[in-house]
Amino acid sequence: MKIAIITDLEGTAGVVDFESQTYPGARYFEQAKLLATEEVNAACAGAFQAGAEKVLVIDGHGPGGLLPEKIHEKALLLHGRPVSRFWFMDEPWDALFLLGHHAMNGTEKGNLNHTYSSKTVVNMWLNEKKIGEIGINIYLAGWFGIPTILVTGDEAACQEAKQYVPEIEQAVVKWGVNRTCAISLSHKAACELIRKAANRAVKNIKKYQPVKMKGKCSLVIEFLSSADAFVWQQRREAEKVNPTTVRFTGENFLEVFEKWRG
Repeated sequence: MKIAIITDLEGTAGVVDFESQTYPGARYFEQAKLLATEEVNAACAGAFQAGAEKVLVIDGHGPGGLLPEKIHEKALLLHGRPVSRFWFMDEPWDALFLLGHHAMNGTEKGNLNHTYSSKTVVNMWLNEKKIGEIGINIYLAGWFGIPTILVTGDEAACQEAKQYVPEIEQAVVKWGVNRTCAISLSHKAACELIRKAANRAVKNIKKYQPVKMKGKCSLVIEFLSSADAFVWQQRREAEKVNPTTVRFTGENFLEVFEKWRG
């Protein structure tokens, strides 16, 4: 059994602020990475205990959000940029974990909520429905026949994942008060919760099905600044909607994903 894990930093217990914790060079950036790494290791431990034979940890935080020297000894780590446009989801994985994830931008009580960029993107819509990183990752994995079976993060992120996979195993490690304030579990309690959730998810893997978007697809991205949108509007694949918004269209989800990420 082979498990892929896409990680992020903002959904980690104890990590509640962009400026001091999640941006490169921030005062507590390395400490935040350690917290995230140990949560990931807890998920790896739970997966291996449940029978997983291979685990690939994919560092999904843009500037890097994990400490390579402290990753679980049996896991593999994909880190650095640029990375495969499909995050290696086009390989035959049995399931996907989403670790340390956050809710989409604007989510009430979503701690560190944002959509791909905490500084430039306002909203994204897939086929006219607002979507964030969680939904995109679930659909990408589903396109390649991979079910998403576990999500960890704050309560808002876990609720967002349940919109796509109602039966998804979840580990709520904090509760957002607002975008930069939350109530967190202790680090030890969060890791143990994640280990148990990962173990259950792998043991119950047969009950999960891939979530795949069918038919024609449209992805609309609204930027905070017209300057940011202008850069994207120069791409041949992008359609200008208005000074701050672009649209990508295609015959299916993967075609749109490739136009956007390619």
